[in-house]
Amino acid sequence: MITVKPDQVVVTAVVRDRKGALVDGLTKDDFVLKSGRRSLDSAKAQGIEYFDHGSDVPLTLGLVVDVSRGMKDKLEEEKAESQVFLDSVLQPASGADKVFVVQFAKQIEMLEDVTAEKPKWQKALTELGTEDAQFHNQPEPDTTDAEGRKVRGGGTALYDAVFLSGDEVLSKVKGRKVLVVLTDGVDVGSKESLTDTIEAAQRAEMIVYAVYFKSEQHSEQTPGNNRSGRTGGYPGGGGGYPGGGGGYPGGYPGGGGNNPNGGGSGLPSGTPSGTPSRKPSVDGKQVMERLCGETGGRVFEVSKKQSIDDVYKQIAEELRSEYRLGFTPDEAAAREGYHQIDLSLKDPDKNKKLDVQVRAGYYVEDGK
Repeated sequence: MITVKPDQVVVTAVVRDRKGALVDGLTKDDFVLKSGRRSLDSAKAQGIEYFDHGSDVPLTLGLVVDVSRGMKDKLEEEKAESQVFLDSVLQPASGADKVFVVQFAKQIEMLEDVTAEKPKWQKALTELGTEDAQFHNQPEPDTTDAEGRKVRGGGTALYDAVFLSGDEVLSKVKGRKVLVVLTDGVDVGSKESLTDTIEAAQRAEMIVYAVYFKSEQHSEQTPGNNRSGRTGGYPGGGGGYPGGGGGYPGGYPGGGGNNPNGGGSGLPSGTPSGTPSRKPSVDGKQVMERLCGETGGRVFEVSKKQSIDDVYKQIAEELRSEYRLGFTPDEAAAREGYHQIDLSLKDPDKNKKLDVQVRAGYYVEDGK
């Protein structure tokens, strides 16, 4: 296997034909990779130095599950199918593939930190949806979330759960990084905005897949589920994520209550992202399509025609069919900040019926 160099940017892609079938058998010479600092209009071709296809690269997979009231009736099926899914995608024999399990409602809780030990993540799956009986007796003041919405006691911290999974966990690991989120796409009460959540995901270089459940009218009174005394959470934290329900120790970076950006864009000018909605009612599927699309993943909707098992099989198939392409950025492509990516196939006439699924861009940190 070719080794990824520290200064290389690795792009993960999936190629499909117009009927949706995955395309295998492509080589490095079939791809053209470009990077643009502000706009793809000025994007320059980058030399592809690293290339692999398949699932030999170690995988760290985060399972993030919405356990709010609107998702309660899905939990038992989610637990059973998640067990089958993780068994199918992880390769425990090598000990290289790992998983962590997070649940969220108003509060966010890590049920199991990154582990290769099957009994540990199996136990975490059985704990999905469990709650502290004393939790509901704790009065919660009205607050305003990152999207400018009033939150009265309850909430569904979808954005915060994804943000912290990237920022606190996957940003610290190497190899393939995937987050699978089971949700109706509704967020009420997060400190982070959708835009900042996408930025955190792109900085962590993680792909987000959504197992999407169409929601009925979602109540803003959704109660949270968290065992407030749980230990062994995220670094520096006491219960669940750092600080339990209060976010990071001392508050989120740069702010005490809500995100200091006030829900506005945290991405540089030129980033292919719109402004997050401030409306109380948000289309959950559109939210997940944006989050998944900009990180290189996809949204799979659970319906009468497509079960959770069907969705998980499709995600597993994609994970086995990924192309990984690495390049060492030239001077312009290595400048600090956000860079857009354009990955296409050579010979447009021959490949015009093929679609490339890839993340929208990457970040270069100061001093990289």
